[in-house]
Amino acid sequence: MIASTLALLSSALLALAPVQDAPKAQPTATALAKDPAQVLIDLGQRENRVSEHLEAVCEQFPHRLLGSKGLSDACNWAEARFAAMGLDARQEKWGSVPVGFERGPQVGKLLVPEERPLSFVTNAWTPGTVGLASGPVVLEPKALADFDPALYKDAWILRRGRGDRPEASERRELDAKLIEAGVLGELRDGGRNPIIDGRYNIDWNDLPQWVSIKLVREEFAHLTNLVEAGEVVPQVAFQIDNRFVEGPIDQFNVIADIKGSEFPDEYVIVGGHIDDWDAAQGAQDNGTGMATTFEAARLIMASGIQPRRTIRFMFWGGEEQGLLGSAAYAKAHPEVCAKTSAVLVHDGGGNYLSGIAGPAALIEDLRKVFAPLATLNPEMPFEVKENRGLSTWGASDHASFVAQGVPGFFWNQTGELDYDYVHHTRFDTLDMVNPEYQKHSAIVVAVGAMGIANLDHMLDRTDLIRQTTMPSNRRTMGVFLEGNLVTGVVDDGQAAKLGLKENDLIIAVDKVAVGSREEIVTEMHKGDPKKTVTIQRGETKLDVVFTWEQPKTGDK
Repeated sequence: MIASTLALLSSALLALAPVQDAPKAQPTATALAKDPAQVLIDLGQRENRVSEHLEAVCEQFPHRLLGSKGLSDACNWAEARFAAMGLDARQEKWGSVPVGFERGPQVGKLLVPEERPLSFVTNAWTPGTVGLASGPVVLEPKALADFDPALYKDAWILRRGRGDRPEASERRELDAKLIEAGVLGELRDGGRNPIIDGRYNIDWNDLPQWVSIKLVREEFAHLTNLVEAGEVVPQVAFQIDNRFVEGPIDQFNVIADIKGSEFPDEYVIVGGHIDDWDAAQGAQDNGTGMATTFEAARLIMASGIQPRRTIRFMFWGGEEQGLLGSAAYAKAHPEVCAKTSAVLVHDGGGNYLSGIAGPAALIEDLRKVFAPLATLNPEMPFEVKENRGLSTWGASDHASFVAQGVPGFFWNQTGELDYDYVHHTRFDTLDMVNPEYQKHSAIVVAVGAMGIANLDHMLDRTDLIRQTTMPSNRRTMGVFLEGNLVTGVVDDGQAAKLGLKENDLIIAVDKVAVGSREEIVTEMHKGDPKKTVTIQRGETKLDVVFTWEQPKTGDK
């Protein structure tokens, strides 16, 4: 009780505390006489503080998972930080989650035949261990006939590979028997660089029971070799502090305005998502987008130039679970969407912002807005490209606004960073970010926001939306998965339209056997964007065909 009270008090003090590292700068008379874009460029080159914003996000709030205390604290802090810059800042509830999740310390090691640490991750919304859980590593039974309860009590189950695993029709029954026998958990092949994910829409009265560990492939292969050699029974130990929190837990977007001087009821929205997958620091995804948003707001306030339209800076929650916060906001505010000239979303990691793309009707305006960037840095050129229109599908929050008829843009990015290496992994840390890229990108965001806000008219929406119902950025099915088990179906997704149901098992993609989420995603993204997926439903096997649009160069 005392600990809970102190935690609440700490959170409240955090929200109310003044922001010491984001003071308001005072404009000079010389600055006010210049072109707004040039003022912002000069300020951004002279006193850029984007790295300070990013360090604060990553070091103070590394775990910003949907429904977590870390996300709540980050929202309170972000509101206070915007307010300290002089913006009209607030939070707006967009929904709630049924069960929260808090990730604590996680350690694992091999005990026998030699002692050394193990590299692994666990998904969000999966259970932890009860203290230190040590035991032998045993291959999962190949069939019901091989199941011996005594063999699996207080043991870690090593999941079998493709072609050697139990039949899909037996696997769920075997898993139930393993849990009943007292298995400690499962060890999976997480690939060379395990990806973090998780299913948030779970029931407090039916919480997941499996302690599920994704080992780095080298570790998994080593354990497999030891078990199959049979000379020694390997022993491992894990202590994983994963905790569920009973909900519902309210969720919020952060909103901060610089009011327009001539068209205060028209908007340019700038931002990115504030939540992350919580295995590292969420630096690239999406601390970088938060930091450039903060710095763009600070630069505009420091310039002393009031934009003609209101510039609304926003951080949305629940992006990682399906653009939840931005979609809820866009649907709840048709009056804002109708008067929003553009939405600029930075959510592509730490490479520098190198361009923007849109349909023909608004290209002239975009070229005018971004023309001042031509001489900013020859080594980081910026290009405005014409595309076939914007897609209502997309990998980030801009798509929520495009779906409501608003010009929503996802910046093109270029640079030396291998974003896939850090994206949703334990390597998404502050030290992987290039500070010079960030400084450049913050200036681009500020110039873009001010330039669009100062146009004589809102951006033209003629032929805005590409006529397609298929995603161009990634091959999403519209399902929630645990392993290869469908645990939920998105209402408007392809899976729902094709008739997939909860408790279906995805057992093959184009006749290639799959048994985990990672294997399904891998096969879905290979080759032709038309995939035949085999579903096991009870005793029946069904083939359904998923189809995606082939991406075109320059489309976002």
